[in-house]
Amino acid sequence: MTTIKMNDGRTQYDVEENYGRVCDLIQSTQGKGDKFLELTESDYGKVWININNILSVRESKDYEK
Repeated sequence: MTTIKMNDGRTQYDVEENYGRVCDLIQSTQGKGDKFLELTESDYGKVWININNILSVRESKDYEK
């Protein structure tokens, strides 16, 4: 699980993809010139995230399956 905090200071998404996968997806999305990334959020299901609005990406260590 990975936590993505958005630059509005309040919004964060806990996505099911692992940290390395999220970083790879962000880099490949930027490389293509796209702005949106589709990830699986634990509460909302599939969400589209604007990569220009990401403040931080961190691995969630407190997640238990």
